[in-house]
Amino acid sequence: MEELDIRQIFSYLRRHFWLIICIVLVAASLSVTITYFFITPQYEASATLYVFNDSNRTDTSISTTDITTSQKLIATYSVIMQSDNVISKVIETTDLDYTPAQIRKMFSGTSVNNTEVMKITIKSEDPVDAMIIANAFIDVAPDEILRVIKAGAVEILDRAVVPSNPSSPSMIKNVAIGTVLGFIAAVAFVILYELFNTKVRSEENLLRIVKAPIIGYIPDLQLYQHDEKEGKSYDRPAKA
Repeated sequence: MEELDIRQIFSYLRRHFWLIICIVLVAASLSVTITYFFITPQYEASATLYVFNDSNRTDTSISTTDITTSQKLIATYSVIMQSDNVISKVIETTDLDYTPAQIRKMFSGTSVNNTEVMKITIKSEDPVDAMIIANAFIDVAPDEILRVIKAGAVEILDRAVVPSNPSSPSMIKNVAIGTVLGFIAAVAFVILYELFNTKVRSEENLLRIVKAPIIGYIPDLQLYQHDEKEGKSYDRPAKA
């Protein structure tokens, strides 16, 4: 096996440039095909709630402590919303054919930019189902949260709407990944092919392999026959 250096690697890549291009194009095409035909699009529908620290909101002033407490309550509310009791009511309200485990997998509840606003997101293969389930959560959750915590309150800011575009998969992202992986595979294939190719293509190639001086060579007889037909003749000095 030959020892590799940077110049030799670039020489291999130049020699098989079009092969590398073809492999990259095939990988990109496969990424498009798999993304379009074999990956089911996912849609996200989101609704938002405003979280209060105190259910008695007669005082219009809000302190930093209230904001911090509300932010911490969002994590608690998210856990409560994923309880069997809440999810069972969501399934009963929507009358959709989902199991509690499926609904729980579709659900996510997070704070919006570390504020008191809680964002509920439902991810589903059906955009209408995603909207229905998200709105069911914000309808069912407030009463259940107050029943469990007996403090704080939530108010609906925005209800979910039917998403018009899928959130995943991303065609651009998948094609980019496929192209990069195809390029890496093509380069690896070319280098391995050249390293394990025992065919001697030049005197320099032979010198790198055997590490010994060349005392002679066999001329290309077909080249001499071709030159003789054209009326050319020359003697090539032998190397020693």
